[in-house]
Amino acid sequence: MKKKDVIINGATELFVAKGFSASTNELISRVGIAKGTLYHHFKSKDQLIVEIYKTLMFEIETECVSEMLEEEDPLAYTKDVFAKIVRWFIKNPSKFHYINSFEASPYSSIHALSLRETLNGPQKNIMQKVNMGVMKNYSTELITFFDFAFTRSTANYFLSQPNPMGKFRQEFDEAFDLYWNGASR
Repeated sequence: MKKKDVIINGATELFVAKGFSASTNELISRVGIAKGTLYHHFKSKDQLIVEIYKTLMFEIETECVSEMLEEEDPLAYTKDVFAKIVRWFIKNPSKFHYINSFEASPYSSIHALSLRETLNGPQKNIMQKVNMGVMKNYSTELITFFDFAFTRSTANYFLSQPNPMGKFRQEFDEAFDLYWNGASR
């Protein structure tokens, strides 16, 4: 594993455990690197915090989202993508917690411009469904945040249950119906 990936993984766990106020000294101690190595890869703790978020968002996109084909049923496609994302959150609770913490923190608004690239894929996907006449023609940014809220709240619900994956299998269809009935035409 590359040193940068080791830093990101260690920092993710540290920030989940201690919050964003955890020090760089705690990080270098936890990961077992020199301070110079940390600053070789990231110019500041803030940059590291933002980079972790971007890394996780692109990881979700890579692992859970494929491009919707023209002949594909938009409802089935969207349900499949959202199910994959919610399962990813359930299987990666530390990463999920990091994303939630970041999005609820001042970092998400302070660094909003540098985070725009994480919205490109979801917004392209939404525009495709809007252009097909399947989704309501609301602001793509609004729909994107609605989609994010759905996947995160649904994952939070399942993670609060004694058997998250079992509950997911039992109730995801109902949860998705709640979303689709509000967002589709």
